[in-house]
Amino acid sequence: MFRTRLLSALAIALVVPLLARSAEPLPVVTVWPQGAPGEKVDIGEEKATPAKGRDAIASVTNVSKPTLTVYRPAKDKNTGAAVVVAPGGGYNVLAWEHEGTMVGEWLQSIGVTGVVLKYRVPRRPDTAKGAPPLGALQDAQRALSLTRSKASEWNIDPKRVGMLGFSAGGHLTAWAATNGDKRSYESVDGADTLSCRPDFAVLIYPGGVVDRENKEQLASEIRVSKDTPPCFFALAYNDNGPLDGSLKMIAALKKAGVSAEMHVYSAGGHGFGMRAAEKPHATWPARCAEWMRAEGFLTAKAEGASPVADGAKVEKLAGGFKFTEGPAPDADGNVYFTDQPTDRILKWSTDGKLSTFMEPCGRSNGLAFDKAGALWACADEKNELWKIDVKTKEKTVVVKEFGGKLLNGPNDIWVRDDGSAFFTDPYYKRGYWKRGPAEQPTQGVFFLSADGKLSRADAGELKQANGIIGTPDGSTLYVADIGGNKTYRYDAAKDGSLKNRALFCEQGSDGMTIDEQGNVYLTGKGVTVYDKTGKKVAQIDVPEPWTANVCFGGKDMKTLFITAGTGLYSLKMNIKGTARQ
Repeated sequence: MFRTRLLSALAIALVVPLLARSAEPLPVVTVWPQGAPGEKVDIGEEKATPAKGRDAIASVTNVSKPTLTVYRPAKDKNTGAAVVVAPGGGYNVLAWEHEGTMVGEWLQSIGVTGVVLKYRVPRRPDTAKGAPPLGALQDAQRALSLTRSKASEWNIDPKRVGMLGFSAGGHLTAWAATNGDKRSYESVDGADTLSCRPDFAVLIYPGGVVDRENKEQLASEIRVSKDTPPCFFALAYNDNGPLDGSLKMIAALKKAGVSAEMHVYSAGGHGFGMRAAEKPHATWPARCAEWMRAEGFLTAKAEGASPVADGAKVEKLAGGFKFTEGPAPDADGNVYFTDQPTDRILKWSTDGKLSTFMEPCGRSNGLAFDKAGALWACADEKNELWKIDVKTKEKTVVVKEFGGKLLNGPNDIWVRDDGSAFFTDPYYKRGYWKRGPAEQPTQGVFFLSADGKLSRADAGELKQANGIIGTPDGSTLYVADIGGNKTYRYDAAKDGSLKNRALFCEQGSDGMTIDEQGNVYLTGKGVTVYDKTGKKVAQIDVPEPWTANVCFGGKDMKTLFITAGTGLYSLKMNIKGTARQ
């Protein structure tokens, strides 16, 4: 008697949050702005069938225009995680309610942004017999990239975007999770520069993951490897096909060294989804939430929390410099920085040792490492941009003029993973210059493509651009107008074009950096930290009049390094920095 009541209470607890539905219409995003790829025939108008009877399902079919229905949590509950949901239905229909909308509502209730994917069904006539429909994978991969592209708008972490699927949607989730290295369609816009691999996968009674002919091996499209994300499985013992496939897949994950968790319930059959029941299988959402939390996907701190480690204090690492600038971490966490008046690039190693890396160094100012390990330097002496081979210390002058005229003086630079870069070009007259007045008409931003083409980035009116940083996915750029005492945010396209300029905060900055949660760090009087919405979350005081620049470094990338006048300082943080700073 007690066991039955307990299970009933658990089932009710899972359903209650789903009843508190907003009166506001949910945001719906079109997956393919110019139409889905590969659509050759008209399958007729989309059709929705409501549930009739206790065991019937509400379904949708004839989907040719895929969409994302977005369930955003309240700000005070938002964990920063997001999950793309793929309902089941045998690739013929979509079980739209108990494997779709109810899942979105549940995710919303636990602080996760639920993104319910309406992917293409039914199978198209040209789908090879026995093969899964490619259109569904295209829709799923596009949904994952598109969700990441909305990180700033939806207040989510692009590195915590998972996927959850049921039955055929479970197969689709496994398919997407094991094929993130190859996009199944030609890129259509900037969103497709972002990863199409889920950061974690939730597979609820997934079907079709074993080979149709040889039941002892996984289907050819389920390519489990060490790069497969962590997986969670939930299914019933009396659901033979999904049970067999899930056991084989988790064995493959084990062999590949991938973290996984499986819950096999004694009963429940196939297709239970989010339906309330007095059976243990109805508790799978609670187990799934526990797993996501244990794996670190629901770990965001409360809005406005300080990123500084509890009890941490600013520590002076070294002093005696003339004016420190331009810190940048290499792949191991060693921090390189400049002492511009003495014409040196110095290195603070992860074992706490200071050394001179290059002297002279072209009066270098801002520094940045690219993905290949080369060090880029804003060489202020002759208003050039250098690329330095760290092993040989050989330099290449990459940029020295634009339009036949000298640059004002490259100051700060950010290099994207694809090798392209943005840099600022303010004019600060130097005593060591052997040149005339400024030749460039504006003190703005330049874009250098990966193949070496230089262009002026249209960043709007700026009095004197200085600090610059971008998000790890390369889609968002922050530029500080130190002359106007403002910082702006832009959507940065792959070709370097800047769109949707927005005021980020009423503060300029000399240098800038960013952490893995999207907090932006500005310098000047100490270090001021703003969250991704532009809200101030921390003020770090530094015992010198002016803080020039800042970056993350150290073996775990959880130490903030601060260049401030005559000294180099550090501060322990709760949050890691990003790789490219």
